[in-house]
Amino acid sequence: MKFTRSRTLHAAPARIMLLASGLSLLSMPAFAQARAERFSDKDVKALIDQVYDSRDKFEGNLDGDFKGSTLRGSTGETKVAGALQDYQDSCNKLKERFTEDYSASSEVVTVLKQSTQISEFMLAQPATMKGRPEWDLHAANLKRLAGAYGTTFPFSAGGTARRMNDKETSAIAAELAEAANRFKGDLDKEATLAKPDKDAAKKDVDALIKLADVVKSRTKDGKPATTEARQIIDQAAKIRTFVGAHTIATLTNWEAVQASLGKLQQAFALTE
Repeated sequence: MKFTRSRTLHAAPARIMLLASGLSLLSMPAFAQARAERFSDKDVKALIDQVYDSRDKFEGNLDGDFKGSTLRGSTGETKVAGALQDYQDSCNKLKERFTEDYSASSEVVTVLKQSTQISEFMLAQPATMKGRPEWDLHAANLKRLAGAYGTTFPFSAGGTARRMNDKETSAIAAELAEAANRFKGDLDKEATLAKPDKDAAKKDVDALIKLADVVKSRTKDGKPATTEARQIIDQAAKIRTFVGAHTIATLTNWEAVQASLGKLQQAFALTE
């Protein structure tokens, strides 16, 4: 459906869909945007502040008549001012709720859903529209925020966003180290392993534990640790090869290592 710029424009009834009508969400896959380093809580807080401020600048530069207009569609009307208020409220809620103990993933989803609808409208308008330069800056901030939550902007239909804060990520690294230490004890008790094989495996597990401790410490302090997280993945793969080639009676603790590893990969948006 084609948009027309007038006092009354076509739109969907829900206020958060203020600037779109009959357009489906962009069909981008919900995969994590690649990034060189995991964002710390401090980084994410700064991103949220930038999103908050750039939204304010965008709305402040929109034409006053447009903000006071009504968008009409086949199923109802939407007041532009009310929809803009909804979006402002969502950005406020995100800013207020993000803490070291709460990553505000659901609030990020709400902001990304609403802003995607606005983006569809803005990109369909002339580049000379008032507020367009400010929207482009806001959209750039939204893309960075989405990347920090393992998703994309524009937000895809059925998409999800999930971030583990520093404290949670540090705790996962600690769990991994503890499980690896228990698995090392299992290896020590394994009578079927030849001593050279056992010693080599224990040395590899020690290296894994050391790396996990580094990630635990660095993420707890809000420092970069993606390089060490990648090294953990490589080290665990080496141990996994050993486990697959030998008969080990007890694998419960090794399974715990792999479970923690999976969560750590998610926290750093890494794959093997």
